[in-house]
Amino acid sequence: MKDFVDGKPSKNIPPASFPAGLQPSRLDQWLPPFIAGRLRKGFKVFDRTRRGFLTNDAIVIGVETRTSSPVRIPRDNEHLNHPSLNGLYPCGEGAGFAGGIVSSAIDGERCAESLVATHFPSITNS
Repeated sequence: MKDFVDGKPSKNIPPASFPAGLQPSRLDQWLPPFIAGRLRKGFKVFDRTRRGFLTNDAIVIGVETRTSSPVRIPRDNEHLNHPSLNGLYPCGEGAGFAGGIVSSAIDGERCAESLVATHFPSITNS
């Protein structure tokens, strides 16, 4: 993480439990410049309040946001399916119906229950 903020490539990364393994990569080369710049600034600011946050012992493995999707896929409010694509149940953060892990899980569960009730009524009636 410190290498990213300093604009340097990481030569070595600490061991991690990620099953697929890790390969050093320049974060600023696969993110748009305006995002990479804001992350650098944000990491520096956060390190001022949480000393030790900005270190090369921290690894950025993937990018996750804590915002809702700017896109919202249409869905019927009652049955939670897409109004014109039968069998499509847009749900969670990517579809614009949640804003985090827990709300995405709850939304996914609601959509799954609706799908089963609509397409497999014998399962819900047993």
